[in-house]
Amino acid sequence: MKKFVQWMFFVLTAAALTASWWVFKDLLFPYVTSKAFFFRICVELALPFYVYLLLADKTLRPKLKNPLHIAVVLFFIVNVISSFTGTGLVRSLWGNFERMGGAFYLGHLTLLYFYVVALGQMPGNFFQRFLKTFLGICAVVSINGLFGWLHMPTLIMDPSLPGRVSSTLGNPIYLGSFAIIPMFISAFFAMQAESRGARIWYFVLAFLFFWSGYLSGTRGALVGFLAGSFIAAIAYLGLVKSKKIKLYGFGAVAVLVVVAGLLFSFSKQLPAGSTMQRLFTLKDSNTDARLLQWKVALKGYKDHPIFGVGPENYYSIANKYYDPEIYKYDRSWFDKPHNYWVEILVTNGAVGLAAYLAMVIFLIAALYKGYKAELYGAMEFAFMLAAVLAYQIQNLTVFDNVSSSLTFYVLLGFAGYIWTAATQEEDGGKDNKKNLLAYGKPLPTTAAVICLVVVAYVVYAANVLPMTAAKDVNYGFAYSSVDPKKGFEYFNEAASLPFNFDKTETASRYADFVSTAVRGEASKDQSLLDQMIQGSVNASLAAINDEPDYAITWQRLAMVYMLKGVQVGDKLVIDPKAVGAINKAVELAPNRPDPYITLAQIKVYNGDYAAAEQIMQKIVNTFSADPTLKMQASVVYRLENKLPEAIALYEQAKTQGYVFASYNDAKWVIDYYESQKLYSQALTVMQQVSANETSNVTYYARLAIIYAENGMYDQAKSLATQIIAADPTQKVPMQKLIDSLPK
Repeated sequence: MKKFVQWMFFVLTAAALTASWWVFKDLLFPYVTSKAFFFRICVELALPFYVYLLLADKTLRPKLKNPLHIAVVLFFIVNVISSFTGTGLVRSLWGNFERMGGAFYLGHLTLLYFYVVALGQMPGNFFQRFLKTFLGICAVVSINGLFGWLHMPTLIMDPSLPGRVSSTLGNPIYLGSFAIIPMFISAFFAMQAESRGARIWYFVLAFLFFWSGYLSGTRGALVGFLAGSFIAAIAYLGLVKSKKIKLYGFGAVAVLVVVAGLLFSFSKQLPAGSTMQRLFTLKDSNTDARLLQWKVALKGYKDHPIFGVGPENYYSIANKYYDPEIYKYDRSWFDKPHNYWVEILVTNGAVGLAAYLAMVIFLIAALYKGYKAELYGAMEFAFMLAAVLAYQIQNLTVFDNVSSSLTFYVLLGFAGYIWTAATQEEDGGKDNKKNLLAYGKPLPTTAAVICLVVVAYVVYAANVLPMTAAKDVNYGFAYSSVDPKKGFEYFNEAASLPFNFDKTETASRYADFVSTAVRGEASKDQSLLDQMIQGSVNASLAAINDEPDYAITWQRLAMVYMLKGVQVGDKLVIDPKAVGAINKAVELAPNRPDPYITLAQIKVYNGDYAAAEQIMQKIVNTFSADPTLKMQASVVYRLENKLPEAIALYEQAKTQGYVFASYNDAKWVIDYYESQKLYSQALTVMQQVSANETSNVTYYARLAIIYAENGMYDQAKSLATQIIAADPTQKVPMQKLIDSLPK
């Protein structure tokens, strides 16, 4: 019984770490949801065995004197409290499909921490096996990424190639974060190795992780690696007793500082766009965008300073205090400030940040305690310190994710065990508590069975059902253009599932699905279309019930209400609820352009062109650097038949680099230029879209005419002749054009 329980616990805990491998394409956001669901299920299945071990063997129970244990639990408790005191309970507790965070996920990470500590305290070599298995699992991810970069077979297709590497993680930033901790743990094992072969192997493994991290092109991770290694090197030189090592070591550090300073000073001379140039360039658009986001986050912090807005609820701050300057760099709706420390401050408040800081401080203290207890040497301590510092420094520019958070909590568990082991070493290697072995006794077995029943329910309710919803939403959206009726069935199932914790994403995809259906084959079946629209409305209202301050849902709801419009005379009368919904979106995101654009559309549909013009002009003035918004504003003038005003906006957008994507998009401008006898300008626009119209005969027929209007008779005749040969249906108009040309 003892060996069976121990091995099952070990296998399930180790299996949880393979979450970084899995990508189930059937699921929505497969590079995130696949990993999180798999990890959660493994941790839950391991729980009955953990409960059994705690009740059967007193030596495996967490020591309450260990401050790192307390800090880890405290951080989790603060997250739970913040969920209830914040702005959106459901999202804070359960997260969403795109990120899969929330207090529930953090609870699993907390369990992983205690699982790792228990493996360390179990007799035998379970802890060492676990860490080696951890490195092996991480190595598979790195090797898969390298294979993709080398154009070799891979387990999972890398979506970031050829520019950067992300392996099985789907985002190169995630790979950069993920590789840091296993790299330094490999170096730690190299220093612990008793044979030269083993030492070389672990250093090779460390280099493998570094290489994959470098190929990810993640500047934050590389800066974290350099800064963390530098500080750890200083710490090592301060601890080492050899004066010779100190002398040469500080000399090497000085040289590296000078080299780094030169690289920063002459960063513009480095290869343009290279990882090296990005690494040593502090002033660029990406940095500016990050700084703007952090200012927004800190501005919103004052609203909930103690416990924050709740885990995963940063979007409420990002929307309320949105800075229009950010739009120049990124048009996304932000749900993360791209700084994990700032995110904790805003979502968990000052109390949450203090708990996380305590966790990091006691993590470092535990590693130092292990060094002082002579469990390992100064170099091993330096490597582990570098792991902590590098990870936390890179967290200043990114947000935590499923895969990298697993590596961090493994490191936390390692330190938690080290604290316990070092304390026992200080006590003479003896455990002061009398061991109580009760393997096979009724209490541990009964408790484990009861726990198993509870876990079975949790696995089904909190994982299987949400996974089904994620699959249904993904399938429903995929069927938008192929089989709208089938897609409608999938969305209905997703919306009706009893534990679809991300109703917001469901409603958002549902609204997009209906918008596509209205323009496609489904529009021929009015009854089906009405059912789709009402289903989308119901899904949006259910999402709003869970997250009432989510501006995107309100905007999508307004767009769906617009689809319920009824033609009355020359006007399209839309559902009045659309106005209330879009006004709510504007209230929640007063500085973003998106809700205002929808509001302007509603004004146009209601025939209030003056109000629509005023709204769009305000947007154009606020976001003057964005040519796309000028083009959207031009639509209002075109609908009013105010073509000179629309053309003026287009010409402003053109000077900012705007280029039409297709002939159909550009046709109104070409028509206007021809009507004004501005033939050369019409030709310029035609030539801009030529690359996307290689098989469009209508486009080439129009181009032949414009050639003629510009006096380019030879080109007009040649093109018209080619068109007749390619498409006989164009013979009459093209021959007429040829005949009209000067002889």
